[in-house]
Amino acid sequence: MEAGMKLLAKVFCSAALIAIVAGCASNTVYIPKVPVDAQQALLDYEMMPNNKVFILAVDPGGDFAYAYESGSATLKEAAKIAVEKIDAQREANGVVGTPYIYALNNKVVWEDSIRAANK
Repeated sequence: MEAGMKLLAKVFCSAALIAIVAGCASNTVYIPKVPVDAQQALLDYEMMPNNKVFILAVDPGGDFAYAYESGSATLKEAAKIAVEKIDAQREANGVVGTPYIYALNNKVVWEDSIRAANK
């Protein structure tokens, strides 16, 4: 009886552990770090006028592309132009990483935009 209880306890604990790990794994999203070379561009971006968008794409291997637009009539217009620019940069540099919005005006939304896209 005692051996059966120990086995049952092990099975129950294993099942609970698997459920926890599986639950954590499904909510985990990889958030790439901003490459050092892109950080200078971010400093330049911060000084630009509003209605601005900064978009960044980072490959798993570390290759990256970025683009930004500022001073547009609307934020939507700035985003459209920034998307066109990053698509050209990605193509020119062979970057296959998905582009995500890094910042809208001076608000950093990098992690939120990645998590929202990966739900």
